[in-house]
Amino acid sequence: CPDHIDSDQQRIEQIIKNLVSNALKFTSKGGITISFNRAPEDMAFRNPALRGQANIEVSVKDTGIGIASDKQLAIFEAFQQADGSISRKFGGTGLGLSISKELSRLLGGEIHISSTKGEGSIFTLILPCQSKENPAVSVESQPPRDFIEPSSSFNKPRDGQKESGLTEVFSPFIPDDRDNLSSDIEHILVIEDDPEFAKILYKECQNKHFKCIIAGDGESGYQLAKQYNPAAIILDIKLPGMDGWKVLEMVKHDPQIRHIPVHMMSSLDETIEAYQKGAIGYLKKPVSRESLAGTFEKIENFLERKMKHLLIVEDNEIMRLTLRQLLKGSDISIMEVSTAKECKEALQTKIFDCIILDLGLPDKNGLDVIKEIREMKLEHTPPIIVYTGQELTKEQNEELNQYTKSIIIKGVRSEERLLDEATLFLHRVVQDLPQQQQAILKKLYEKEDSFEGKTILIVDDDMRNIFALTKVFEEKGIKVLKAVNGIKAITLLEESVNVDAILMDIMMPEMDGFEAIRNIRKIKLFRKTPIIAITAKAMKEDRQ
Repeated sequence: CPDHIDSDQQRIEQIIKNLVSNALKFTSKGGITISFNRAPEDMAFRNPALRGQANIEVSVKDTGIGIASDKQLAIFEAFQQADGSISRKFGGTGLGLSISKELSRLLGGEIHISSTKGEGSIFTLILPCQSKENPAVSVESQPPRDFIEPSSSFNKPRDGQKESGLTEVFSPFIPDDRDNLSSDIEHILVIEDDPEFAKILYKECQNKHFKCIIAGDGESGYQLAKQYNPAAIILDIKLPGMDGWKVLEMVKHDPQIRHIPVHMMSSLDETIEAYQKGAIGYLKKPVSRESLAGTFEKIENFLERKMKHLLIVEDNEIMRLTLRQLLKGSDISIMEVSTAKECKEALQTKIFDCIILDLGLPDKNGLDVIKEIREMKLEHTPPIIVYTGQELTKEQNEELNQYTKSIIIKGVRSEERLLDEATLFLHRVVQDLPQQQQAILKKLYEKEDSFEGKTILIVDDDMRNIFALTKVFEEKGIKVLKAVNGIKAITLLEESVNVDAILMDIMMPEMDGFEAIRNIRKIKLFRKTPIIAITAKAMKEDRQ
């Protein structure tokens, strides 16, 4: 195989993981082999574009149950099986093969299958070495002079570093300023695992007259944020161990440091999720010098604004008064308007750090207002919190999520949530808030203490789901019990285990979720225990 191909690494990994996962599920003896080879030139390609060019193939071979020839096309459709008895014994293929087939097509390739019933299967992913839309750069060529290309660390742990668990926090990843900080010069924390790119960011901090601390992984980055309380954080997403999303989440859930502005950076495409989690910006790699300068300019502008400016767009005078009383503080300036027209005029004359918007304005629908704000090309487009008494349809909710940082429906506990969201997006220091606001936030977060000591049973035949859910629940102090199918779940419960709630997969081997739920309801102790279905098979009739 060539040293490099021009394609989408994340999508390729997703396809291979899906193929390996399926092979593991349907193979009870023997083994699974993953092979990387040049694809034969005389291969029977379905995609004409693959003919006459260099292609590679990634084959996943198993010694499992195999698939009859007349059923091989059907298994690429969502939730399909070679026959019904397979689902009973092994569980479903779910969406994995269907998604893999579509991803391979989008990458300019295709998936082939070769299988004999009872002997095993070979799934082969064919990919072009060079994308037609984006010609590959040769190994010898250099990136353009105005671009800064991170070196290929492939996000692997460094020597002596484990995939998870804390690394040595106090050992610098590369030389930085942590031993040379001063109270009159602000310092920035850079969390980046590529040493060459980290050095570039360090140098840029120096040029902008910041001190700089550098972490090479997520775990030590979070610890350094708590230890040094930096003025700002520049955070990569693809990190060894704990990734950037988890670091951002932990920072924004920590009252001591949640006010610190975090600017994300990644080779992944920009997503609104970063802003919804509280980031102030997103830098796409490879990084141009212009975009890097823009990132530091955004951080500098943010740090210079000590007073936070909030715009409330609400036509109800009593509600405006309520919101002002809820959010007021010595560190915040609040401006109120009652119409869409006044909102646009305010944004043209002043920079705001956050907007709280009601959808039911007298002169225009709130969703149209949001679209217009996005089209205004403001120097700084503030995060928008939709705070509304309207009941939103699914379509409205999805459309709003494309434009807003947060949607809060007016109702029970909504004032507490609004204060929490506004504090997050305004980057207010929790310890400096008025005592009444601190008490509201404390009460809000104490809700999570109710999880402590509870027990949840997870019933799922996919260990990846069990692992991911268990990790989240255990962080909340929840004890987790596990069962890989309905039969094992029933056995556990008949032993009179104390369970507070059950998460139930639907498509499972031996006994599916529907039958398991019916049987659980026959056990007197668990007749009213909450059961939540977790499934990709989520059509209206399935819910019923």
